[in-house]
Amino acid sequence: MEDNRYIVTLADVPAEIVGIQQVGVPSGLNQSRIEEGYLLQDGTTLLESEKDENGFYIGGTGMGRMYLKTPQRYEPVWNDSGKVTAFRHMSRYLIYFTGKEQEAIFQYGLNTKENLIRDLEVVVQAVKQPAIRVVFSGALDRLKPIPPEDCRRLMADIRAAYKGRHEQSIRQRQRAAAKTRKNDMER
Repeated sequence: MEDNRYIVTLADVPAEIVGIQQVGVPSGLNQSRIEEGYLLQDGTTLLESEKDENGFYIGGTGMGRMYLKTPQRYEPVWNDSGKVTAFRHMSRYLIYFTGKEQEAIFQYGLNTKENLIRDLEVVVQAVKQPAIRVVFSGALDRLKPIPPEDCRRLMADIRAAYKGRHEQSIRQRQRAAAKTRKNDMER
């Protein structure tokens, strides 16, 4: 076994972070209103109501007060207090993978495309449950044609997104627990 095969090196992959220009998105042709969402510094529009089945914001472009979806996906970047400060522009390959396949990539994608493919192939050979085999086989089929550096970016984006979601969930539970303790102390 190689010494560095299970070392996470994806932090070395530069993220494409896009700042927020405006919170709230002007919308509506006949009745002007502000929709919940964000206008990013690159001109992308993200609406709270427009997320894909895996929870990623679907990029959009505003034309006047109309909204046209794009294949781009974005994930919020939170600060330590849980405020959204920017968005990570996800790899263009993300949309080709189901949520379960993304979870497999999150779990096994640590450093290189070759190591990820090797580990997924081992799982496919070892697992007896058909549903799990389908997920891992599907991920393998979709990963193979992706160039190695683009695959590293995909792995890094998925890792950052899922890790960020986990950390945000922990922060939310901590805030809720602190609020409950405060309310209990006031009684």
